Amino acid sequence: MKCFKNLKPYLPFATNTFQRLISYKANVLIFIFGESLMLAVTYYLWKAIYGSTEGASIHGFSFNEMIIYVFISFLTSLIIAVDISYDIAREVKDGSIAINLIRPISYEKRMFFQSLGTVFYYFIFIFIGTFAVTTAMFYNFFGYVNIANILLYLFSITLGILLNFYFSYIFGLLSFKITNMWGLTQITQAIVQLLSGIMIPIAFFPVWAQPIFKFLPFSSMVYTPTMIYLGKLNNTEILKALLIQVIWIVILMTIAKIMWKKLIKTLTILGG
Repeated sequence: MKCFKNLKPYLPFATNTFQRLISYKANVLIFIFGESLMLAVTYYLWKAIYGSTEGASIHGFSFNEMIIYVFISFLTSLIIAVDISYDIAREVKDGSIAINLIRPISYEKRMFFQSLGTVFYYFIFIFIGTFAVTTAMFYNFFGYVNIANILLYLFSITLGILLNFYFSYIFGLLSFKITNMWGLTQITQAIVQLLSGIMIPIAFFPVWAQPIFKFLPFSSMVYTPTMIYLGKLNNTEILKALLIQVIWIVILMTIAKIMWKKLIKTLTILGG
C-alpha cells in the first residue's frame, strides 16, 4: 500500500502521455499504414529468398516460421519502444529540464511512467489485435498454440521494456554533455535494429558472432522474446535468456544511477 502511495504522484505522467497520443487518431492510422507496407515488403522479400532456395528451411527457420518471426519481432519492437532519450535531449535543449529537476519527484521515475503511457497506448490500439491475428496464423500454420510460450513471451517483453527504458534513459543522459544528439541517435538506432534481431534473426549471422550478439543487451529486447514465442528455445535456454535479461537490467540501472550522480553536477541549461 505504501509502495503504491509512493508511485501515485507519477501516474498522471503515464495518463497524460496516453491521452496526448490518443488525441491524434490520424497518427495511428498513418503509423499502421506505414508499418503494414513495411511488413508486406518484408513478407515478399522473404518469400523470394525462400523461393530461390532448394531446402525447406534456412538456418532452422521454415518459411512459415519466418513469417511469424517477422510479425512477432515487429510487435515486440513496438511494445518495448520506450525511447525517452529524445524527450530528455529536448528538455535539456529548451531548458525545461530546469523546472522538472526542482520538482519533488524522481526524474527517473517520471520518465519511466511517461514511457509507460506510450506502452499502454500501443498495447491497446495495435498490439492486442495484431497479436491475436498472429497467434491465429501460428495455429493455422502449425496446428497448435503453446500457452506456456505465450506467457513466457509476455514476461520476457516486460523485461524487454525495462531493458530498453534504461538503455534509452542512459543514452538520453548523454545529452547533459552532448549538445546535438541527432547524429548519434541515428547511428544508435541503426545498430539496435540490426543487433536486436528486428531486421534479421541473429541465427542468420556468422556462427562466431552469434554468442556475442546474444549476450549483448540488444538481442534481449526483441530476439529473445520472439524466439520464446516461436518455441525455438528449450527450457534451459529460456531460463538462461531470461537471466541475461535480468542481469542487463541490473547493470543498466546501476550505470544510470552512476551517470545521473556524475552528470547532474555539471549540467548546463541551454534554453529557458
